Amino acid sequence: MLPPTKMSKKDSTLYPRMVKKPPFTVEAPGYAPVEGETIPRRHLAAKDKLIERPAEDVATTYDILRRGARVFGNAKAVGTRKLIRTHVENRKIKKVIDGVEQEVERKWTYYELSGYTYKSFIEYEQLALQLGCGLRKLGLEKDSRIHLYGATR
Repeated sequence: MLPPTKMSKKDSTLYPRMVKKPPFTVEAPGYAPVEGETIPRRHLAAKDKLIERPAEDVATTYDILRRGARVFGNAKAVGTRKLIRTHVENRKIKKVIDGVEQEVERKWTYYELSGYTYKSFIEYEQLALQLGCGLRKLGLEKDSRIHLYGATR
């Protein structure tokens, strides 16, 4: 074994340790005791009232977007993966039909995806601003409504 001063990172063992000190939560003030229940607990920073905004200058989704770009800059904000290939397999599964267990064939679809590619907070802000400009060009104004639908499964 190497002396402690010459150990590499791969030779060392990291042990978990607590970074923050308790208490982690405290009883929220203003709640009457209810038999069989505990008083609600909150994080110390929100002991007196719930935190409604991440910062004082944030009131809208637009503010969140702008603040994210300002505070986090080139850090990774969102990631996407591309579909490489779809794999389809037929499998037999057991299913109860009219009280009788039967084997039926079912089609299973698997998706092979690429690794993640990321946009920074600044790139994500620019993309959102371009989208907003496009909606304005289509004629949407303040108080216009739009319905977005994304099918997922």
